Amino acid sequence: MRITYILFLFTIISFAQSKNEFEIYNEFEQKAMLQFKDKEYEKALLNFQNAINLKPSENVTIYFYAVAAALNIGKLEKAKELIIASIHKTNASKSYFLNFEEFNNFRDQSMFAEIEKDYEKHISIFYKELEHPKIYREIDSLIKIDQKVRKNDSDRYKIMQIDSSNVKRLIEITKQYGWQSKGWLILWHQRGTYGQDNYVWNFFKPYINEQIQKGKIKKSFWTMFEEEQSIIKNKEQIYGLYFNYFDQYPIKDIEYVDKRRTENGLTPLWYMEKVYGVKLPTNYIKL
Repeated sequence: MRITYILFLFTIISFAQSKNEFEIYNEFEQKAMLQFKDKEYEKALLNFQNAINLKPSENVTIYFYAVAAALNIGKLEKAKELIIASIHKTNASKSYFLNFEEFNNFRDQSMFAEIEKDYEKHISIFYKELEHPKIYREIDSLIKIDQKVRKNDSDRYKIMQIDSSNVKRLIEITKQYGWQSKGWLILWHQRGTYGQDNYVWNFFKPYINEQIQKGKIKKSFWTMFEEEQSIIKNKEQIYGLYFNYFDQYPIKDIEYVDKRRTENGLTPLWYMEKVYGVKLPTNYIKL
């Protein structure tokens, strides 16, 4: 009996070790979100906390749902601790904090006013704990330039100049400091040439793929790029990422869409319906 138990335990440990951190993180996150929707707040809080412990700087939304779970079971000190940690670790925006719907029934709690009052102090701690705060701020400045030119200038040539300048700088930063997640928008604006033989993709494709293999970047990183390319070329979706355009851009081989999604680090479409209220395509069948 003891030998059987040891073999079983070894199998479980080996299986867990075959997954990278992001895959384990995603499992905790998805389980927690389903439990939250089922109002199993104690269980949800535990799994949200497991995800946070694994990757503390990954996702502010996970923190906020963990806070909501704690609030629903009366763990006010835990809720306050998680809100503060979300600011220190993810730079949670003040507007998101003030408008997160799951907090609405609890905003009479004094912690919300206290945290709002000290918000800038908490943000300053986030910057103090960054390994490369100047680079973080530089990426922010590149994004501001990106958005400004799109808002104030319709000159396509000028937009292309800014995009080219930004992505060249992003390559330099990535070579020296590693991938900066906020740089995604800068890379996204190169999607028109995605996968082509040019200096952008000759650098980023192998680099990002290597980071995905190492578990440093999510497996789903390229799915939006692939989806956009498929829509432009074939007028159809691969993964069903454009939820409001299922009629205009149907999902190819929809019977396999959840298989494609899970293989590429995305949740099944039925999960998106349950957790986020996504309206599913009429021909979708949950397997």
